[in-house]
Amino acid sequence: MACEIPLRGLKNYQRRPFSVRRFEDDALLEENVVYGLPFADLVNFPVPGGEGRPKVLLAAALSGHYATLLQDTIRGLARDFDPYITDWKDARQVPVEAGDFGLDDYIAYLVEFLEVLGPGTHLVATCQAAPPALVAAAVLAQRNPELVPASLTLMAGPIDTRVNKNILNKITDKLPLDWFAMTTINRLPGGYPGSGRRVYPGFMQLSGFIMMNPLPHFKKYWSFVKDSVSGNEDALERFREFYDEYFSVLDMTETFYVESLQKIFFEHHIPTGQMTFRGEPVDFSLLENMPLLTVEGENDGFCPLGQTEAAHDICPNIPDAKRRHHVQPGVGHYGIFSGSRYQNDIYPVIREFIQAAE
Repeated sequence: MACEIPLRGLKNYQRRPFSVRRFEDDALLEENVVYGLPFADLVNFPVPGGEGRPKVLLAAALSGHYATLLQDTIRGLARDFDPYITDWKDARQVPVEAGDFGLDDYIAYLVEFLEVLGPGTHLVATCQAAPPALVAAAVLAQRNPELVPASLTLMAGPIDTRVNKNILNKITDKLPLDWFAMTTINRLPGGYPGSGRRVYPGFMQLSGFIMMNPLPHFKKYWSFVKDSVSGNEDALERFREFYDEYFSVLDMTETFYVESLQKIFFEHHIPTGQMTFRGEPVDFSLLENMPLLTVEGENDGFCPLGQTEAAHDICPNIPDAKRRHHVQPGVGHYGIFSGSRYQNDIYPVIREFIQAAE
């Protein structure tokens, strides 16, 4: 144990494979890439005997971690639905010939994936995927109404960061956008398919996550020490599995990082009516029949209460009967997507909401 902790700080954490196990019998679900684009794959987890179930597309955040961080979220959805996920790729592993990738491209990927899956697909978005998911739904309402998600669930996403500001939101009030770009963007060195591309490194995002809320990590590491002394191997293995996943990060393109900061955190394009897609204004009033669920955690320090709920004000024409907001007591940010509170308390809310939409 005395050697393991410092050695973990030197370890190179590679992307881990999905390991989604069925809730009922712990059987491992197959990971199936059904559609590929340069910066993301559309991945399905076919459930044996689940033919004909409603399709649910899980939009993963592109904010430093791989989509594999959401495998417990998928495990929940696989209990009742046919789950798919956006599996974003590390920008350093995407050939330069593939071009650039910005916030509009993320939205376009969601639109294209929904086109591939077809009408009747439900969309669930986590964390920083929530704003582009809401925009994608509005874009489809204007361009191809039959493909508007059968329901939209936004989980702990920064729809309006002017509400109940956290540390990051307050920092963006004090520091200019250019400061973030000048201090965080690096050019990839040789030896990678994306060599020469300007990126926001994943390790910097990870450091920011930890600095914003360090106490839970200190507690986990102290528990690791105590569990080592007491010989609690199950707890030690859970610690290793969590941090092997949590410390596995990807790089984002400079364009996506800067545009996300600008439009979501600095200028608040969605709640102020400034949002555009490919240069055209986005009209959220066109979302008239799409059921909308927002989910927040009482103790969420990354996306505080009210920032996700704001989506309801942005979509004024959705009937009240098709809206729902859920606040989960006692959970922080990651507890909204994974763990016992998610499986036992939050997922049933999502399941009932989607089934009611069906």
